[in-house]
Amino acid sequence: MWKVEPSWKNVTDRPVLPWPIVAGAFLHFALPAYLLIGLACGAVGLLDGLTPPDLAAWALPYSVRFAVAYLILAVIATAAAAVLDPPLRRRQQRRVGRDPGAAERQSQRNLAGALTEGRARLDRDAVSALDGIAGIAWQHAEPAFQSISADLVEVIRTSVAAMATATPQRRQELATVTTATLTRIAATLRDLQEQRGRLDEGDLRVVARYIDSRYPPSDYASDSVQ
Repeated sequence: MWKVEPSWKNVTDRPVLPWPIVAGAFLHFALPAYLLIGLACGAVGLLDGLTPPDLAAWALPYSVRFAVAYLILAVIATAAAAVLDPPLRRRQQRRVGRDPGAAERQSQRNLAGALTEGRARLDRDAVSALDGIAGIAWQHAEPAFQSISADLVEVIRTSVAAMATATPQRRQELATVTTATLTRIAATLRDLQEQRGRLDEGDLRVVARYIDSRYPPSDYASDSVQ
C-alpha cells in the first residue's frame, strides 16, 4: 500500500492536544469576558443607586477578583482537558481498531465540514485557497491525508472564531494569516500528490521490468514456431 510521510511530519505525527487549545481560548476571551461582566455589573450597580465615583472605586477590586477567578477557572479547565484527553484518545483508538474504515470516513467528514464552514465564513482569498484544496485528489485512507484533514478543521475553526471577535482593523491581518495557512496546506497536499505519483510510476516500472524478464519475446517466438 502506498504511504508517504507529510512534509510537516514532525507536526502532524503528534496529536493535537486539547489543553493548549483550551488555554488559548481562555486567553483569547479574557478581555471580552472582563468587559462584558464589568459592564453588566456596572449597569446593575447604577440601577441599585451607585454613583459614577462609587463605580470608579469599585473597578479596581472588581479587576482583581475577576483576574483571580478567571485564572482559577482557566487552570481547572486546562487541567481537566489534559487529564481527560488520554483516556478519550485511547477509547477513540479502540473504536478505530474495531472499525478500520472509521478514520477514512472521519477524514472525509473533516474535509467536507471544513470546506462548507470556510466557504460560508471566510473572505474571497481564503475561499480561493479552499477551492484549491478541494480540487486535489484526497486519499482519505492514508494517514497523511487524515492528519491534514484534522488540521484543516482546526485552521477553519480557529480562524472563524478569531474573525468573530477581532476589531475591523485586525480582521484584514487575520484574513491574511488564514489565507497563508490554507495556501501552505494546499502546497503540502500537492507535494503528497506528486510523491504518490512518483511512487505509483515506480511501481509500474517495476512490474513492467518483471513482465519483460518473465516473458521475453523469444519465448513467444519459440512457442509459435512449435
